Amino acid sequence: MAWSMSLILMQVKNLLLICITVPITRILQVILDVLFGPSHVDRLRSGTHLFRYGALSTQVHAVQLSDRRLFLRVYRGLEDMVFLERDDVTLYAVEKDKFVFVKTRPGVDLYSEEPYPFFPMNQVAAAREVLVASHEAVFQYLDSKPKRDGRNIALLYVLGRCGSTLTNQLVQCSGQALTICEPHSLNHVGGIINRRHEMESKDSSEDIRLLRACLLLLAKHPHQRYFIKVQPFGVECFPHIAHLALPGVKEMFLHRALKPVATSFIKMGGPVFGRWISDHMISTMPLKYRRVWNKVKDSDQRKVTLFSMLVQMQNFFLEAAERKNLKSYSYESLMADKEGFCRSLLQHIGVGPEHVPSALTALNKDSQANFAPASSTVLKSRKVEIPDEVMEWARKVARDEFGVELDGPECFCTNFPNHWTTCNY
Repeated sequence: MAWSMSLILMQVKNLLLICITVPITRILQVILDVLFGPSHVDRLRSGTHLFRYGALSTQVHAVQLSDRRLFLRVYRGLEDMVFLERDDVTLYAVEKDKFVFVKTRPGVDLYSEEPYPFFPMNQVAAAREVLVASHEAVFQYLDSKPKRDGRNIALLYVLGRCGSTLTNQLVQCSGQALTICEPHSLNHVGGIINRRHEMESKDSSEDIRLLRACLLLLAKHPHQRYFIKVQPFGVECFPHIAHLALPGVKEMFLHRALKPVATSFIKMGGPVFGRWISDHMISTMPLKYRRVWNKVKDSDQRKVTLFSMLVQMQNFFLEAAERKNLKSYSYESLMADKEGFCRSLLQHIGVGPEHVPSALTALNKDSQANFAPASSTVLKSRKVEIPDEVMEWARKVARDEFGVELDGPECFCTNFPNHWTTCNY
């Protein structure tokens, strides 16, 4: 077998990264044991294998250390783009110059919530090979296929910790769509676009082409309906360009009162990691939002988290005001009228009311059952208090800087456009 110098160098890089990643992984396992208890770590070891998950995420492509025969061939370039049409090859990541795919074990259903509720975790758990292709090669391949307008794709944008996993499962239980929960690739595209731009509009042909390719690679079968729940943060530009990339795509935004959202994020992150997450959110925001933060900033972690929520919300707020086809939904309205919420959601993505009863069976189970951090007894017992004065600060910033009205002690957005309860179909 002939090996090119670039492939040999790549494998040497991988080996060096493994030498670095192994001790880091052991440290992470100890931290997880302290934070969440041994049962959480055991689930990660036996299911996703924490090492493999960390390795794949950091582009260490020896994803099957247990099978050393795979080591030198787990990472290779795609020569035939038709390979992408296989059901066991799915998009995992998007880098600045290439698309990264994983080939999974035969017979694995990545769209199921088993063993994990998130698509990338299931990809990693079943990964056999990592395949790469350049942007241009993928663009040419997609351009050679019949033109698609994305009408089989629905995008759910979320504020986070707002019932989005349950909403994803409502659609999944309807049996009328393949659900893709928080794919990493869309966040990577958002990050690439954000790094290209600061103040200017994110709607260049290059941005649109990259997002279009990512969506078509995720929703590869044109006659299959796909429901994609987008991970929060870093994707604020999507409502502005997704309908330009694929005019037929259906879009929704799911939000919740800010106080319970911020409380949940801070509780999950803890005092140290939560602070790092909050600071990272600020540092990766577009320049115009960093300028607003410099105007109102405060060292209180709770305010940093709340500001990040407001930035996330305002992008969708502005876009929904311009476009009637960007629907908004809220966790509170789901709790108040489960059947009406479900009926509206399914109708918006093109599913008939006869499937509502099947969809509602999702309410009979815990949507977070397979997400170990959310079910951790340590996390549940962690107390987080957000004083009234902090929430008043959030109300003032929302009103003065973003034009968003927050009402009540929990700060629910009362003027979000196109809410499903007020829209006429």
